[in-house]
Amino acid sequence: MKAYILFIALNLGFYYSNTVLAQMINLAQGKPITAEPFIADNNPVHLIDGQDETLFYTYPTAPVNRMTVDLMAQHQIDRLLLRGFRGNDTLHVIAVDSAGKQVVVFNGVLPAKKLISFAPVAAHKLIVEYSPKYKTLMGELEVYAYQQQPVMVNQSGYNTRSIKRFTAPQAADGTVFWVVKAGQQEQLFQGTIYGHVGDFTAFNPSGTAEYQILVKGQPKGTSYPFFIAPYLMERVSYRPALQFMIDDRCWYGNTTGYAPTAECADCPSLGVAWRDSHQFSFELQALINLYFSNPDAFSVERMPIEGRYEGLREQLPEHTPEIVRLIYYAVDIYLRGQVNHTLLKEQLAYFLYAYPLLQQYIPKNVYLEARDYLFTIWGDSTNNRWRWHDIEHDANLFQTYTIMGTGKGQFPPGHSIAPNLMMYEVAKREGRKDAQKYWDAAFKQTEWIIAHIDWRDPAVTKGQRMNEYVTLQNLGYFFKQFPDKSPKGLAKKITDWAKTIVPRGENLWDFRMYDDNKWVIPDIKPASDPTFNPNGSFNEPGNIAGFPAPALIAKEVVQDTTLQRKLEILAVGQIDNVFGRNPAGRHYSYDALTDFVGADLPWFQELEGGAGMLQTVRGVLDGSPKEDMYPYKPYGGDPGHTEGWVTFNTAWIEGIAYRNYDLTRVELFDDDFRRPLQRVSRSGHIGLRLTAPLNLEASTQENAQLIVTKNNNEQLGTVELKEDGVDGLYFSNVITLDRFTNLKKGDVVTFAYGLGWFTRKITITIE
Repeated sequence: MKAYILFIALNLGFYYSNTVLAQMINLAQGKPITAEPFIADNNPVHLIDGQDETLFYTYPTAPVNRMTVDLMAQHQIDRLLLRGFRGNDTLHVIAVDSAGKQVVVFNGVLPAKKLISFAPVAAHKLIVEYSPKYKTLMGELEVYAYQQQPVMVNQSGYNTRSIKRFTAPQAADGTVFWVVKAGQQEQLFQGTIYGHVGDFTAFNPSGTAEYQILVKGQPKGTSYPFFIAPYLMERVSYRPALQFMIDDRCWYGNTTGYAPTAECADCPSLGVAWRDSHQFSFELQALINLYFSNPDAFSVERMPIEGRYEGLREQLPEHTPEIVRLIYYAVDIYLRGQVNHTLLKEQLAYFLYAYPLLQQYIPKNVYLEARDYLFTIWGDSTNNRWRWHDIEHDANLFQTYTIMGTGKGQFPPGHSIAPNLMMYEVAKREGRKDAQKYWDAAFKQTEWIIAHIDWRDPAVTKGQRMNEYVTLQNLGYFFKQFPDKSPKGLAKKITDWAKTIVPRGENLWDFRMYDDNKWVIPDIKPASDPTFNPNGSFNEPGNIAGFPAPALIAKEVVQDTTLQRKLEILAVGQIDNVFGRNPAGRHYSYDALTDFVGADLPWFQELEGGAGMLQTVRGVLDGSPKEDMYPYKPYGGDPGHTEGWVTFNTAWIEGIAYRNYDLTRVELFDDDFRRPLQRVSRSGHIGLRLTAPLNLEASTQENAQLIVTKNNNEQLGTVELKEDGVDGLYFSNVITLDRFTNLKKGDVVTFAYGLGWFTRKITITIE
């Protein structure tokens, strides 16, 4: 939390230069404003105070409500946004220059998108006249200046020693750019823009600091300030990702009155344990994967408990991490509700398989209840509870599914593979005689995908909307856990996915397109539906935020280093898109300024109410640019449908988890960290180094732990590592193996970080 507070302080302390304009500064904020008619308890300052929670009202009793903002200087403006505006009546907007000349820039019914764009016009003042039919609530009046050379970056920033790219959509090839300290002019790095993209990956300053991009062509351009720091994106993502899962729970964490029925989970909205979750939100495995990919990051010391956990059947130990509490919360609700939907059964399979790694926190009777329930219903064809936007199917998980979901994301291909493999392992662990049935089901399902899924068809990739990652997750899990036993052609199938997807991301945004000619998923209905709209455009935050998961899964499998690099660029590029490197120049969250450290411009609007009731939930991903904004049409671009969803956030969490795994390395060296070691005597010195996203406090030297085993299974204990300095990239220690008893010549000692299928490890043999 200290790092989080530090980042907020750094962000608030930055002074924007006058060159940061169009995509950057709301020119109306904090400026003088008047309103007619004047009403004493209805202060027009609320329109320009930058606070969503303060509102201004207009009244139908006045024929015209007139608001005048003095911009305090003349600007060339080209857009205004009525953020949080509830009305949809007649609007009249007048720009007034410094000589008093008036130009009407808009006259008509306020569009649903609340974004009004027009040709650049000189304005010293802005007059907004509104004729409401009913009392209307207004949030913020935002005005933006025209900028010839916008520079889009990840507004929060970039990881040290990782991909760092930006987009200058109006820059010519060969244009020079500089990286400078925020608010300064001294060149720290110089590069050249090609294809509207600038790459400064090679710029890796030490520590945490704030920078900007200066585009030196004519016209010049300046980016938002952004941080470069070790594990910057993990620092700014972990907390809001977890906060969303805390805040969006049914009953807000108090399950005392939980009373589900076959028709309703009593959430009180759609959902089982999270509001508006549906059966295809995959919350349980997302939380398990996030925890397993970086367990030390989620300790109570690093992340103090924030949520309520009332009414659950078990009281967990005080030191239980919040993410584990959320895992248990889901399991308890699923078992109390006797969930029997196909995909909810699969969620419980993750818990069963993972339980030995959670048993220090969750009592064994929870495992036993889940085990006895799940083995009983795994092959049950009945599918009669908690089904929203479902695909008709048989719930017997031993079958090979040849059907798939639509753009709603409700039945992604291959969803049953990893759960069946996990049930196979649990069945063996429990000494059951039917273990082979689970293996056979997973094997046959994988064979079907290899033979029948054509990656060129976007319906099976981005057309699965936020759950495309599920297919690659399951295929990748099989290949990683059973490389010598997986079906023939599996590695090639995963590689073919990468070869199909990468060309669709070779554009100015490093943005993976729907197909070769379309940017965004057109519709959530199947293409076979007569009402399918091939020219449509849908909200897809989960598609984008979750993309690092399949991209980095494929990166582990492909052998071509160039293809691996391109997958990494796309994985980072999609997250950059979420954080503002997109045609709108906005973060996907409507509350980005309060929920995401470093964000500068939030999403246009949020859904009022809705099944998820997300307006008070932290970390919501509300909206993403639609088709008519690409490749770069921000002024007339329609923000389109906006609605946050837990299914977007669980996809994002999966993306974070696989980024964690991609970043993590365990290495062995001699005692001065110069020479890798493979063999050592018991008394010999070895240098242990962990690379992992655990530097979460920029001003504190932090710790990490490696788990130590002998001959693959015998627990020897742990080794404590220290961060290399303060705000460093590595954690290290020099030890001798004689600290562990009963080691002998020929023993193989393993040092590992991460849990389960997210473990990174290295071994050394005793001489």
